[in-house]
Amino acid sequence: MIWRRGYNLWHLILLVVNCLLLLAIAHIWWGENGAPVASRPGKGPELPKAPLLRDQQPISAFQVVAAKDLFSQDRNAPAVEQAAKVETTLEGRTLLGTMIIGTERVALISSKPGAAARGRQEPQIDVVHQGEEWEGFKILGISSESVVLEGKDGKKILNFPE
Repeated sequence: MIWRRGYNLWHLILLVVNCLLLLAIAHIWWGENGAPVASRPGKGPELPKAPLLRDQQPISAFQVVAAKDLFSQDRNAPAVEQAAKVETTLEGRTLLGTMIIGTERVALISSKPGAAARGRQEPQIDVVHQGEEWEGFKILGISSESVVLEGKDGKKILNFPE
């Protein structure tokens, strides 16, 4: 017979491995463990509860939402706008630098020394663009030597310190 060429050691090893795998599968399916263990009954992790804002804050706290357009780019709180409009002097302000790249003109202006003495170590530096509103002034022009601003008192020029 052609199908019986003899037994090889590898054939016997493969037959034993197949039998062991078949026994392992049968043990998993019909073994003594049965169905998988259900999760332990009891308390799970405690979820934090967020307070409802409408119960905690009065409706007057949300007046900014009603007073301003929600989708406006320049939407700020009214208190911030009023504080910016009060500032109409250039005392203590210093022109630190200007940048002119094509049609884009930008100036760097430092804050008042008094603001630095109120707890900050270094003065604040503001970046202003030509045509925008800044501290109650409109930036009319930025050149390589100065910045021209217009406020309630008229036009003012801020030059580099000497």
